[in-house]
Amino acid sequence: MRILYCVQRYGESIAGGAEAACRSVAERMSARGHNVEVLTTCAQSYNDWADHFAPGTSSENGITVHRLRVRAPRISERFVPLHQRVTVGEAAAPAVQMDWLRTLGPDVPELAPWLEEHGADFDVIIFYTYLYATSGFGVKVASVRAPTLLHPAAHDEPAFWLEVYRPMLNAAEGFSFQTIEEMELMRSRYGRVREDELVGLGVDTEILGDGGRFRRQFGLGEDPFVLFLGRIDPGKGPDELYQFMTTLMDHGRTTAKLVVVGEPIVSLPEHPRVVFTGFVDEQTKHDALAAATVFAQPSYFESFSLSLCEAWVQSRPALVQARCDVLRGQAERSKGGISYTGLAEFDAALSRLLADPQLRDQLGAAGREYVRANYQWDEVLARYERLLERVIVDWCSRRMLP
Repeated sequence: MRILYCVQRYGESIAGGAEAACRSVAERMSARGHNVEVLTTCAQSYNDWADHFAPGTSSENGITVHRLRVRAPRISERFVPLHQRVTVGEAAAPAVQMDWLRTLGPDVPELAPWLEEHGADFDVIIFYTYLYATSGFGVKVASVRAPTLLHPAAHDEPAFWLEVYRPMLNAAEGFSFQTIEEMELMRSRYGRVREDELVGLGVDTEILGDGGRFRRQFGLGEDPFVLFLGRIDPGKGPDELYQFMTTLMDHGRTTAKLVVVGEPIVSLPEHPRVVFTGFVDEQTKHDALAAATVFAQPSYFESFSLSLCEAWVQSRPALVQARCDVLRGQAERSKGGISYTGLAEFDAALSRLLADPQLRDQLGAAGREYVRANYQWDEVLARYERLLERVIVDWCSRRMLP
């Protein structure tokens, strides 16, 4: 198949979950013999979408990447009031929602003309994710020229319920879901639209982390620590986790440290028992997971959580945010973690895990087995290819094409 992936950001330096998932899938589909290209922007940061990479076509890890300029960096002073108007309170008018989506960005003037000119060259065009303007405006244009598949990466957030997304979702020929909760959420809102399937996401289960190396690198010794891994962004919950951990530390409720690994979108205060590593390379990430006493996933908004599965690959027990249906469901199905709501439950669960090494080993082993049973790359990609074939056949049959 000749496949085009359309995603808001792309590259090895991009830490976003959906963007990293897109790159992983694209590279592995290329390795399976498909002709894969990527259409993306010149942006590196989703905070303002400012151009960072050079526009034009290049090759990255064997993938042909087309980068388009963003019209202009997003201005927070304009976006924040508009965002509040659209996502809080009564439904905003359609024109206001369209303005919001364009301002949310990335606003890419060349996107529609590029798809109009080149879309028919591909057997299927695949979009990540539902939220951003590249999909919001791109799917409808692409769907006229080629079969389109959307990876929604959807979760229950205010934007998900906006009517501005309905034309995009109606135009897509198919949907690839990562978890049962994501699929049920989408169907509860829009019903089953043409082809969809619970495909999941592949996870490399053979990567080994060196926990001792990570502990030496950051001076952690043998101290127990809770690990947060991901962007330091309020939507991912590190601020709440930081508040919980420092409260327990300052009141003598825990001897564990907190280690925060990831790109700082917002800053958290310094604390003598909190270690910030900043952005790290892939091997250091896996070393951190192997070193952790407990892995914490505090996000309220997840459609899969690759970092949680990667923690289980390293046989780490997990504490997960119970208010996120996906995280709670993954923890319950795997028996690899404990979910919590609020400080009191977090305190009780953490105390139990720190006091019981056997329980930690039991949860970590169960989590690893769950990932190995459900997210092996070969099985995920086989399901994915079958879905793409159905999407292509359905699109052609509706147009009476061979």
